Amino acid sequence: MDRLNPNGKHRAKFAASHEKTRRGMPFSLVIARYFVYVLIGSLFVAGAVVSLLIAAVNSGVLYPSNYASIDHETMVGKIEARGTVEDDDVPSCYRWGVFDKTGKLVEGDFDARSEELAEAFLRDGSVDSVAYSSPLGSPVYATSASLENGDVCVLIYDFNPDFVSKALRDAFPDPQGAVLLLGAVLFAAMLALIAMRASHVLQRKLSPLVDAARRIGSRDLDFKIARGNVRETNEVLDAVDEMRLSLKESLEEQWACEQAQQEAFSSLAHDLKTPLTIVRANADLLLESELEAEQKTCVAQIRDASLDMKEFIERIIGLFRAAPSPKEGDAALADACCADIVSKAEALAKARGYRIQTTREQFGRRQVAHAADMARCMMNLVDNAMSYAPPETTVHLAFSESSLPDSPHSRALRMDVEDEGPGFSEEALARATERFYRQDAARLHDGHHGLGLHIVQKEMRRCSGALHLENTEKGARATLFIPLLDEQKE
Repeated sequence: MDRLNPNGKHRAKFAASHEKTRRGMPFSLVIARYFVYVLIGSLFVAGAVVSLLIAAVNSGVLYPSNYASIDHETMVGKIEARGTVEDDDVPSCYRWGVFDKTGKLVEGDFDARSEELAEAFLRDGSVDSVAYSSPLGSPVYATSASLENGDVCVLIYDFNPDFVSKALRDAFPDPQGAVLLLGAVLFAAMLALIAMRASHVLQRKLSPLVDAARRIGSRDLDFKIARGNVRETNEVLDAVDEMRLSLKESLEEQWACEQAQQEAFSSLAHDLKTPLTIVRANADLLLESELEAEQKTCVAQIRDASLDMKEFIERIIGLFRAAPSPKEGDAALADACCADIVSKAEALAKARGYRIQTTREQFGRRQVAHAADMARCMMNLVDNAMSYAPPETTVHLAFSESSLPDSPHSRALRMDVEDEGPGFSEEALARATERFYRQDAARLHDGHHGLGLHIVQKEMRRCSGALHLENTEKGARATLFIPLLDEQKE
């Protein structure tokens, strides 16, 4: 079976490789690892917050959260025994205030919220501590102590830790809220670090796959794909490696077939050139001899047909000849190149009975690469226009500076060839650059073999240029775009 399947010789190797990849780490375990990191980090942040609060309490910076709830009865007894109250006598975990017999606040350190709760407590007429709800949902308690002058001291406290120093209590927010905010910041930082670590690890584990895809995309198929320690990634890499080898075999077969085809066409064309040369030479000799008019016409047709065959063979040889590197080619001043094309076009038009009308911009010291190839392509379009347009009509040439169609920021020499013929059909506009395509309706001509526009398109791609075909009100227009080089220095 392996002899029938070109990929059969790789099956044993891929089967063994596949068995190896099954021993890799499951991808789910890679993901689960980071959930464990988040859990451990969360416990660490929570422990850090609790430890910070405990350390602050043990060092005497904070009162415990339940200090006032345990101490309030003792505090009330001390105030009633003394009969008066001073600010230094009341710990910072309380907010206190003295109300006279009319219910007016005489002194104290209430804030607005505490004063409202104290007034509500007095209106309720209670003598024991009362709990009130706060905006954050934590209960706030109130209790009172009677003074010797008949005034009432109201104490407000909650179940949160407070700074021992009243200056710190008044200057900074609730310490428990601040510590919880710090914990939230630490938790967010921990998540960011874990996410960055996960991203880095996943990129590293997927890098062999990305590298393999990039190298295959650039047709670099002669390399070995590295494996990782993740089972699912290795399975994908095995599939990519199998695709790489299959693609390599397919391309090698295609290249070998194209090489054989190129050699066969070149050999055939070379073998045909000699007999065609003999036919043309004999036809020329016969034309120089004394022949009847009808015989001369037949001999002239034989000679013209041999010339057409020679041109066709030369085009085939050029079509299958290995293309040179895009960096090769002669550079020339754009103005000189345009002038040379106009001169050749005018000579061709004079010989074939057409007129040339030219519109040309000046390009200064700007140059174009592949000048000779560009001139041949341009003359191909001029010859095409004269072949398909009615005799005694005008072929319009225009040379201007433009941008490349696929690269708006790159400048190009734009060359238009416009005839006054019937124009392209819709099918020809879509297929005119295909090899051996000939339009059978409006632009059929016996001397053309469907290679001209295909060769021009091929040359434009090699030179990083572009070919564009369209119809106008007068006829057909073919446009070449050739990249302009930097100005030539004196």
